[in-house]
Order: sequence, then C-alpha cells, then structure tokens
Amino acid sequence: MNNSTSNHAAHKNQRGATLLIALVFLLILTTLAITNMREVSLESRITGNLIDQKQLFNASEAGLKDGEYRTIGTLVKIPGKYSFEAALRPVNATNSCGTKFVDVCVLNQAPQYTQSFDENDPVKAYAPDDVTDFSEDISWYAIPTPGGAAQGENENPEYGNMAMGIGIFRYEINSRASSDYGEVRLRSTVSRVYN
Repeated sequence: MNNSTSNHAAHKNQRGATLLIALVFLLILTTLAITNMREVSLESRITGNLIDQKQLFNASEAGLKDGEYRTIGTLVKIPGKYSFEAALRPVNATNSCGTKFVDVCVLNQAPQYTQSFDENDPVKAYAPDDVTDFSEDISWYAIPTPGGAAQGENENPEYGNMAMGIGIFRYEINSRASSDYGEVRLRSTVSRVYN
C-alpha cells in the first residue's frame, strides 16, 4: 500500500510538466516545417525565373543567328557568259524592314551604343518559316558598320571596290526576345568578305 501511495504522490507532483515539454517540442517542429516550406517555395520561384531567363536568352540568340545568316548577302548573276554561276554581294541598307519572310532588315542608320527596339522602330520579327509561332516576341535588325571611308580610311584599298560591293563589309546585328516575364537583348558584329 505504501507503494501505491508513493506513485499517487509522484503523479500529483508532476502537474503537467510532460505536457508543457511536448507542446514546446511541437512548437519547435512546426516552426521548422514552416521555415522549410518557405525555403522550398523560394527555391521553386528562383528555378522558374532561371528557366524563363534561359528561354529568353535562347530565343534572343535565335534572332541574332537569323540576322547573321540573312546578312550573308544576295545572289547576283556574274556578268558575262556564266549563266549558272552567281556571286554574293552586300545587302543594301534601307530605311524600313519588309514584312515578308524573305526580306532582310539592314537599316540605313549610323551605329549607336544603344539598341533601338521602341514600338515605332523598324525591326524584323524572327521566323524560320512562314508558319512557326513562338511564345516569346523575337525581333532583330542589322546596321552596316562603316570601315572608316568617311575619315579617309578604308579596308578595301583598291579605289572603287567599295562601290562595286567588293571587299570587307561589317554589320552590327541587334536582337531582342521578350515575354511577360522579362526581356533579353543581344548584339554581335559580323564581317563579310565579298569578291
């Protein structure tokens, strides 16, 4: 009987200490779970933003490569009796870009450090063919980069070669890809040698 009285006295002395310790542990575990959920949410948003940026970069680079490809030149018939041969000539710069798939967008502007992709600026929408659509808005334009002829310098040393389309011609290609999540702009320069 003495044993049962001592157990009863021990239970009387605890007065909920075990419950208090269990509640503190439960509070700590809940706090850790909420913190981890916030961290996972933040990591998924960061990953989503990185994916969007990479897709925009790839789309802008596709526009850049399209501009580089289209500024290779135009085929013209070689004068004389050579009916099956053709030669490449530099692309003529214009004041606006055509809307057809085959049109080239080389603008007659002075090169600038800024890129002109405002709403009213002439740009060419990137499309590998007439029916392909993209989730991003991809556009590009090119500008002929002078070789120093205005300052009396020239990479084409023979007189009249530049006017005949012979020699080295440089182009600045600008590209932009945009979506609801952001925008990426790229620029490259290419040089073409025409004989």
